[in-house]
Amino acid sequence: MSQLDLRQLATFAAVAETGSLGQAAERLNRSPSALSMQLRALQDRLGLVLLRRTGRGLKLTPDGERLLAQTRPALEAMHRLEHTVRALGQPNRCDPVPAGIGTILDPAFIRLGDFIGRLQTDTLQPIRPVLRHGTSGWALREVRERRLDVGFYLGECDETLFMRQPLAPVRYVVVAPRAWQHRLAGCDSWTALAALPWIGTPTDSVHARLLAPVWTRCGASPAPVAEVDQEASMIDLVEAGVGLSLAREAPALRAAHERGLVLLRQLALDTQLALVSLRARQHEPLVARLHAAARTSWGRGEATIPAPVRAPDARPAQERA
Repeated sequence: MSQLDLRQLATFAAVAETGSLGQAAERLNRSPSALSMQLRALQDRLGLVLLRRTGRGLKLTPDGERLLAQTRPALEAMHRLEHTVRALGQPNRCDPVPAGIGTILDPAFIRLGDFIGRLQTDTLQPIRPVLRHGTSGWALREVRERRLDVGFYLGECDETLFMRQPLAPVRYVVVAPRAWQHRLAGCDSWTALAALPWIGTPTDSVHARLLAPVWTRCGASPAPVAEVDQEASMIDLVEAGVGLSLAREAPALRAAHERGLVLLRQLALDTQLALVSLRARQHEPLVARLHAAARTSWGRGEATIPAPVRAPDARPAQERA
């Protein structure tokens, strides 16, 4: 097999993440036909089918899922290398400015390497990232108390207080132990699932905040059989037969493929990954640079800062896992 083409891999990653040639073309500032040719060339070169067209757009095949897991880190590493090369030999650089950044989930999912790499583009005013990890509810509190400059966050928040930069949609699905197939027979509603054992999470986690309105509508209050705050631990407990859990769709699909776990994708819950900061700090150069790096990393262009919205009852959002 000939050497892989980074542009073809970048095309594949963009199409896989957006599920659409049109959206990927907008992200990469290229035409859909050019991306289609790049994608076809990559599949021909590998001798694999990476994406299939469905009624809801382009979906990854199992081979495509495995390739995407390796493609994003490779592209981020190349981007960091390019910035390092450009930074070499730059004179008169200032001392780095520390930036407190709250991280959640796993580094690959939030594109942490690419995000941090883009902060180094201004070699005359470098940023020294200070990373702290936790649930997104924790990150929101730390941003509010000014112990963090920005934080990654899942869900809605009070946009009169916070500046929220949307990055990507995130879908959560129910994950069940492989041996529970008989227990799940006929469980096609949240009301039926509420009667089964559930793995709990902290109240400020994305899982708890997504499920709270569901249980309220059902008039149910499942008692957790365990409480964890990391998605990997949740999936391990599900595999051990402890109970049900919510999990992001992508790792849930991997767990189903590799461990035989059962997914109830018909009961999906949707939220959104965002970068948040205090709205009162929106004109500070450091905060503006952090938001700009996130927009570029996620292909969001040079969007303007959203104006405050009057939604004091907007639900706060979600977590580390």
